[in-house]
Amino acid sequence: MRIDGPVRFRFRDLEADIEVLIEGDASWVESMREELGISGEGPGYVVPIHGTFRNNSGNTISSANRSRADAKGGPPKRPGPPPDPSRIPASIRDIGNLDIEAAFDNLGVRLSPIPSAEELKSSLLELEPFEPLEEPSTELALEERVLQALMEIIVRNHGRPSTSESLLFDVLGERFSMDSKSFGKWLRRLWKQGRIERVFGSDGQDAYAPFPFWLERE
Repeated sequence: MRIDGPVRFRFRDLEADIEVLIEGDASWVESMREELGISGEGPGYVVPIHGTFRNNSGNTISSANRSRADAKGGPPKRPGPPPDPSRIPASIRDIGNLDIEAAFDNLGVRLSPIPSAEELKSSLLELEPFEPLEEPSTELALEERVLQALMEIIVRNHGRPSTSESLLFDVLGERFSMDSKSFGKWLRRLWKQGRIERVFGSDGQDAYAPFPFWLERE
């Protein structure tokens, strides 16, 4: 089975800090992979963007239905009546105007208050001393281990999936002898390395969330 039309090829090696992303027509993407020496069944994976799968008999399978195609290669018929968009209620909201806390209040869910920088510093003191991460690709092994512990406290003890860059800096900036600019650059390097996730806030302030596999890496 091959893929026609626009596709995306992605390959990531976190240990070697290598990331490859190629988008374009399937034949062109494959030629680029051949130039890089990673064509065919090599590393990485290819997925269609808005293309189609084509099986060996020439039957076309849409990318939306390829996972549910039957043994003959054709897309199955959907059960039930055809969808009626007019029955879906409209939900129009200006970008950036969603009040998450108010929405949770309407559902009867109460979020724990965001801990202060001093509270988080005290929590870190209880866990000391820290050992540096045994990770060859880690730029700052001890600093990353402390950041890891801090974000684990915020997620597991306070139920906050992400933390603003400013709060992280208030807790760790002086400890790491970093100014806000160098601290932000370090966080973005960790993001590019796939260790943490960057969250772009509607207020223009970035926040960061830890990946579960990263929290378990000690």
